[in-house]
Amino acid sequence: MRPPSIVIAEDSNSMSAMTDVVFLLLIFFIVTMSSYVEMTLLETNLPTSGGAASAQVDLQSTIKIELSPTGEYAVNGVLQSRETLNKLLRRYSRLMPEAEFLLQCDQESKHHMLVSLLADLANNNLKNVKLLK
Repeated sequence: MRPPSIVIAEDSNSMSAMTDVVFLLLIFFIVTMSSYVEMTLLETNLPTSGGAASAQVDLQSTIKIELSPTGEYAVNGVLQSRETLNKLLRRYSRLMPEAEFLLQCDQESKHHMLVSLLADLANNNLKNVKLLK
């Protein structure tokens, strides 16, 4: 005599509908969080061709920009390229338009750099600018 075989009935409820709902919710939350991420100033630095990530500067109410004689920009002591400086100025114009910018030029720095920096500030509608000695 053979023992009765155990038959497992296949579950009638499929999980494909549940996975569809989970993926739709996941997409919904990713899309809705993108504006929140922008508002919280989360910024990623993509690698450059040299392999090093550019330095990131936190937003503050007073920003000191120094011009060196070699043509480099230092924002609050952190060296920045002209491109990253323009990105930073765009962020300030969008998020903190009343921020104060203190510009300090080395005696040997080129005047056209100061003029171009002032033009960048004006293009981004940043008007609270002071020159330091």
